[in-house]
Amino acid sequence: RLLNSSPARPCPPGPLPLRACTRTREAAMVYTRITQPGQRREYSYKPGETLLFRLSGTVIPAVWHMSLLTCVVTFFACVIYEPLRQGSKDQALGQREKLLLNLFRDMEKVMQYFTGFVTFILGFFNSIVFNRWWHMRELIGNIVEAGQNTAMHIAVFFVKEPPARDGVDGAVQLQRSRRELIRLLALGQALALQACHRVRDHTWLINRGLLVRDSEEHMVLQNLASPGYNEVFCWYIAKAYKFMGEDGMVDEKVFSSVLYSQRWSMLSSSNHSEDLMMHLNQQIPVAYTHLLELMTKLYVLITPLALVPSLLWVAIPVAPLVTLFFYGFFRLGTTMLMDPFQKDSGFDTEALLMASILNMESLERNVPLSWVARRRRLEEQGVYQEKSLSAGFLADADALVHMKTPPPKTPTVLARLMSSGMSGVASTGASASASAGASADTSVAGSEGNQEGGADGREEGLRARRKPDLVCT
Repeated sequence: RLLNSSPARPCPPGPLPLRACTRTREAAMVYTRITQPGQRREYSYKPGETLLFRLSGTVIPAVWHMSLLTCVVTFFACVIYEPLRQGSKDQALGQREKLLLNLFRDMEKVMQYFTGFVTFILGFFNSIVFNRWWHMRELIGNIVEAGQNTAMHIAVFFVKEPPARDGVDGAVQLQRSRRELIRLLALGQALALQACHRVRDHTWLINRGLLVRDSEEHMVLQNLASPGYNEVFCWYIAKAYKFMGEDGMVDEKVFSSVLYSQRWSMLSSSNHSEDLMMHLNQQIPVAYTHLLELMTKLYVLITPLALVPSLLWVAIPVAPLVTLFFYGFFRLGTTMLMDPFQKDSGFDTEALLMASILNMESLERNVPLSWVARRRRLEEQGVYQEKSLSAGFLADADALVHMKTPPPKTPTVLARLMSSGMSGVASTGASASASAGASADTSVAGSEGNQEGGADGREEGLRARRKPDLVCT
């Protein structure tokens, strides 16, 4: 019904291509989540540091209302119970006062029974929800791993230059084909992660070079009712088969095995993406969740009356702590762990995607070793000049580094290794590196020792050195 009732896009006046006047239907998705989460340092922590005074990313903002309510109720319960306790000692209570006194004492016994029930059902529920949460994180890792494995096959086996065509050298065609396959891999991963957030932001993909505006791919993705990652994975298989068969970029000895591995990786990525959608769309049964909420809230409401007879005024600070424990675990399971993509405290998918693109592009640029020198020659001659896919992500990351954390004076050993191994990935292209006077192989060495590039060269080298540090983080 959603698809049939969505309005069609009217054709603007004047002659236009036929594809510009096709009917476009709104996707049957609920766009109620954030567009892209981005970097969320306030929700991260270092292992071993104290978290006692943290509020962001904790359950306290979702529980303090109920804790405050139990504190107030406990205070009034103490005010009511104190005269009853004194009257009981003096044996000066009427029937109503005795009934109220017995109610307080009985609630203490009821709480003992409820504690076992709530502990069992709450522990079982949180165990299920945490397993779901961790499984979704594993599925994201599986999607990234499938892309990494496919990029390794591209880097190792797509090495044969096709014959020159339309005045384009075979080496340039091979280079563009390898980069196109990496782009499709990154586009499929980005669409799968966007689908987890219940959004489809093509402008975000265009700004980062994963999609070309008004291209055939863009038009098809706009008209799809599905997230589109399955279609992109199929486009990848079709293009890889064309490059392998018609263009002969892969040796015939390994043609079958490479094609099988490529297909298997794309099928695995599709399967893991669908499993993610299954977890997000299939909730815990409402009967189980309703029973859990009913028992938990009854327990929280009984707590003030049950603690007063034994603790009296001490129950005022103890009741909010009991509420924080039981109601906090309830809120933790029903909000934060149920869907890790709906809030900023969930998975940082943009950082995952950026790291994946960095690794895939590094493989394509630096494997095999002969490609490093060949690429340098093509870029110096001006024959091949393509913007790095990771340039858009690293630009955003570099802006965050400038805003939040100053760059370290001395880079770590791991950062130096990554900066030297990912020099082609960290820079936005060989043209920027050449204009700065830095070498395409070692951007860090160029930033430290190059005197010909001047201040611009040193700034470019420092910026390239800071980016791997952020990736390490």
